[in-house]
Amino acid sequence: MAALILLLFWAVMLASLRDKSLTFDEGVYAVAGASYWRLGDYRLNPEAGVLPQRVAGLPLALGPYRFPSTDSVHWRNSQPPYLGYDFFYELGNDARQMAARGRAACGVIAVVLGALVWAWSRKLFGPLGGMVSLLLYVLSPTVLANGALMTSDMAAALFFAAALWGWWAVLHRMSAGRLLVSALLAGGLFVSKMSAVLILPVMLLLLVVRLIDGRPLPVAFGRRNWEINSRARQALTFAIAIVVHAAVVVVVIWGFYGFRFAAFAHPTSQDHLQFSWEYVLKEANPGVSRVPPPALPMRAIDFMHRHEVLPEAWLYGLGVILNRTQFGVSFWNGNISTTGWPGFFPYTFLVKTPLVVFGIFALALAAALVSRRRRLYATLPLWIFLAVYWTAAVTSHLDIGHRYLLPVYGPIFVLCGASAGLLGGRLRWPGVALCGLLALHAAETVYRFPNYLAYFNGIIRPQEAYQHLVDSSLDWGQDLPAAKRYIATHPTDGPFYLSYFGLASPAYYGVTARPLYSFGARYLDGGQDMLLVNLPETGVSEELARLQREQPTYDLMGVVQAGDHPLAVLLKNPAELQLAGGTYLISATMLQSVCDWEVHGPWNASYESVYRQLEKAVQPLLAEDHDTRRAALKQRDISSTQLLLYQFEQYRLARFADYLRRRSPDTTLDYSILVYHLTDADLVRALDKPTSLFFPR
Repeated sequence: MAALILLLFWAVMLASLRDKSLTFDEGVYAVAGASYWRLGDYRLNPEAGVLPQRVAGLPLALGPYRFPSTDSVHWRNSQPPYLGYDFFYELGNDARQMAARGRAACGVIAVVLGALVWAWSRKLFGPLGGMVSLLLYVLSPTVLANGALMTSDMAAALFFAAALWGWWAVLHRMSAGRLLVSALLAGGLFVSKMSAVLILPVMLLLLVVRLIDGRPLPVAFGRRNWEINSRARQALTFAIAIVVHAAVVVVVIWGFYGFRFAAFAHPTSQDHLQFSWEYVLKEANPGVSRVPPPALPMRAIDFMHRHEVLPEAWLYGLGVILNRTQFGVSFWNGNISTTGWPGFFPYTFLVKTPLVVFGIFALALAAALVSRRRRLYATLPLWIFLAVYWTAAVTSHLDIGHRYLLPVYGPIFVLCGASAGLLGGRLRWPGVALCGLLALHAAETVYRFPNYLAYFNGIIRPQEAYQHLVDSSLDWGQDLPAAKRYIATHPTDGPFYLSYFGLASPAYYGVTARPLYSFGARYLDGGQDMLLVNLPETGVSEELARLQREQPTYDLMGVVQAGDHPLAVLLKNPAELQLAGGTYLISATMLQSVCDWEVHGPWNASYESVYRQLEKAVQPLLAEDHDTRRAALKQRDISSTQLLLYQFEQYRLARFADYLRRRSPDTTLDYSILVYHLTDADLVRALDKPTSLFFPR
């Protein structure tokens, strides 16, 4: 029965994603994983965990899909967002098929975790307890939303739980098999996500608990079996086990990188990691003298890098993550922060976990109160892990998505299995309540299909979730197909505009909307307001004519020389660059202005001043007169003009979003994309009205 439920769970996960575009990180993980298999090169996305990326990339590496050129500047500079975009959308590959295959492979990880949750709960609370835990797991919107995505979150959840189970088993019966399995599971965790280091205090605390408990330690090696009764000898035995774990973890890490130190398979002087080592380690005077990084973890990474203790890519990834966890632009309940809030993750757990789960957890606690001490002791690894992980989450500065709490759900669902102890007791109502709650849970999960990423439990209505949480808690770039359907069914509401948060291609998914400033997608190369197209050495006139036919929304502004190569310069025509009354599709994350360091959060006087300067500078480029536009282009070099247009669109969208936040959307598309019907007068108010109406002076 459990196997059948897990098979159905895997199918539902994939079905819920069938009509969803790639989420923000998936293309990055997929292209990185494929490069590991095909090229044996580890430059791409090393901070994300090599194991889940290998899982995501394996079916793509084995498939008939063209891989981006290794001669491109994006490959040389280790820039996975660009390469992932090309891999899925620019090389003629079947992006939908690639996504389906990669997600199917990653979904197996979620199935394995479900089996572990069932088995652990069954051992603690019997067959009924195991079934309760399994049902909670497979019906969880958070698990269904993230379980099959090509990311590292589910792999981390699996190996946290598995390593926890393995170490607890070793602490109570030492054998060669248990020791090896536990060490391998710990190794799997350290190649799944850099947050693996959180397992170390958990292991230490469990060791202390085991020594305090003081029961004899059975030991079995080969045909020899004996017990260790002395706490001192047990401590020595566990110390040896820790050394074995460390050694195996190191071997596993080296193995996943092909037992090679260098991140590059065939390094040249043109190859660079995405960020320099000096930047990652935060050294003083980079390139002048070696000054040890100030933070102790960075010093340790620096030492291991210089002495090649672990593979370069793994160490580099760890350094990047340690930097990122110190700051990041976060949004919560209308507020913006660069250092996060202690209450962020408790809040996301409160509003994105089904209320039924809280009810069943309460029943489990009630059942635990009447259980024996030994059963409570058996659940200690779950409680200790939850305490350590929650402490890390609450103190984290990287408050960008509920998905970071995935590792806590498995242990919580295992503990919920205790509620099965209320079935068949003298009181009937607890059992009836448990069955009723499970039925409600199933009904809600079916009702919410397929929008599990945007799930909220009713404390916050999904339609209003954009006011409270964004990014991967709600809007991770998954709903381009919904945008396509809306445009197709409302043809008279145009023109349509789209500001998109994601790395997928709106054009690939058939979204025929004019692009506003977006984070990712068409703005990977700084925007598409100006195109520079290489021209052949002969037949230039014919090529220019072809470009004008194929790019009707652009005006040909002339030809410039880039070294020995002529380039055609095309600039979007004024109607495309200016905004008009119509329908505006705005990703929730873009609405909250949370993406950019340069301009984020509420509109203010400083932003207004920059916006007005940019608006004045860009006006000649928006003129209807072709000669005026051409003359404006001659006043700046090409790169300066591209930057001007990019910054203008960036600030214009931020001011526009500040206006939109003051009105309710006309509708939402699967809750993550907001739809606004605006008139020309609305746009004047949004972009040109006095700033005193936006904020106090």
